[in-house]
Amino acid sequence: MSNNRFPVVKSEALRVRVAEAIRQALLEGRFQPGEDLSEVAIAKEMNVSRGPVREALLVLAQQGLIMHSQNHGFSVLGFTDRDHSEIDEVRLNLETLALTLARSRITAKELKLVETANARMVAVFRKHSSAEWVKAELEFHSLVWELSGNRWLEDCLKRVMIPYFHYETAFRLEPQITGRQFAELHQIYVDFLKGTSVRTAEQSVRIHLSLPEVSDAESSRAAEALVS
Repeated sequence: MSNNRFPVVKSEALRVRVAEAIRQALLEGRFQPGEDLSEVAIAKEMNVSRGPVREALLVLAQQGLIMHSQNHGFSVLGFTDRDHSEIDEVRLNLETLALTLARSRITAKELKLVETANARMVAVFRKHSSAEWVKAELEFHSLVWELSGNRWLEDCLKRVMIPYFHYETAFRLEPQITGRQFAELHQIYVDFLKGTSVRTAEQSVRIHLSLPEVSDAESSRAAEALVS
């Protein structure tokens, strides 16, 4: 484990606060891929009993942020470039569907929420650490998923994407981009939801993920298949 110490946590909502402290450590890249997480060491460092630490680690394991084995305990995911690529394949279809559904039902009030979340995310990206802007980016995308109106789709995306957002930053798998590029990549989603974009949902996601583009006809057929 890193020499950086966890903050001392008080008793109120202990499990939640311990989980958040460990989550923050993951975001900050304080652990190595595959590194073991010792319940005893974390409890001692945070000045809490072992029980809340184990409960917090189990919550994070359920969210896909860490691994849990009955024989070997808890450990950090061995997140690799291959994981990043494979998740992009899944995300392409899921987020295309989320955008398509969200655009079909979004209200003016909800669109304002998306624009506000986007503006906040871009501002945080330009002024704060990667750990902070990743939180803001996850909030932006989570809002889009929620606006799809399909809770099963939303849950699937969160299960896949929460580890993605944490580990691509912690292990520096994502190429560095400028503030302008970051803003442009997310404005693509806003424009699609507003109905001012000439791109399809799939084309928007492909550009956002730096995946090869497809023709309008191919993208339209894919969108029809997703919502049929």
